[in-house]
Amino acid sequence: MNFFVKAGKFIKSLPRVRFSRPFAIRLDWGHTNAVDAKGRLIATIRLYGSGNRIELPKTSSFTGHITIRGQGNRILIGENCRLAGEFIVKGGNQTVTIGEGTTFESVYVLSLERCDVTIGRRCMFSRGIEVRTSDSHSLIRKRDGRRLNRAAPVVVGDHVWVGLGSILNKGTIIPEDCVVGAKSFVNKAFTESGVVLAGSPAAIVKRGVTWSRQRRRRLSQDEMEAWRSCAPFNDEDE
Repeated sequence: MNFFVKAGKFIKSLPRVRFSRPFAIRLDWGHTNAVDAKGRLIATIRLYGSGNRIELPKTSSFTGHITIRGQGNRILIGENCRLAGEFIVKGGNQTVTIGEGTTFESVYVLSLERCDVTIGRRCMFSRGIEVRTSDSHSLIRKRDGRRLNRAAPVVVGDHVWVGLGSILNKGTIIPEDCVVGAKSFVNKAFTESGVVLAGSPAAIVKRGVTWSRQRRRRLSQDEMEAWRSCAPFNDEDE
């Protein structure tokens, strides 16, 4: 094989590179992938496969890294979000959805094995958090070779506060208006809203609560329910 043939194959193996403002680098090894980023994007984006899509509206921002490997996957970010962290999606026809007004300080989201991640509106995620639909490897029962740790979607309702260093593992369901205590490990479906989940594995440790971004001694009933409004999100609203 002569030099020119080798050089041609090498060039074809390189990704298509695009730059976006204020500072985003897109490396695309596939085709028919779309990045519809109207908002503030400071990121590296790696796309493998085809028909994948990322949507970031004008009112939202994302800082970090995004990798999609597969076909027909989507990352859909709602209005007025401020997100920082890393998103990894591997597989086919999976969707990661982040609702309006949600904020991430530093969150690692892993969507694998055709399982979606759905996070509601006006949630607040602290630092060092992982959200994952799979353990990434298999735990096998020796007597019959059966896999024990099968993947499952993760669903987080509206207005959920997730504390520092928590893990939301495969099969997690958290209803609206809940709090997850720092360094908790959540790995099952809960059905009761207005509770505090804490521990490893997480359990309900307090009932009849809500939360607010404001640091005040007392809130009125209307103020406690303000997050349910469809009005544009603002930090001072909560």
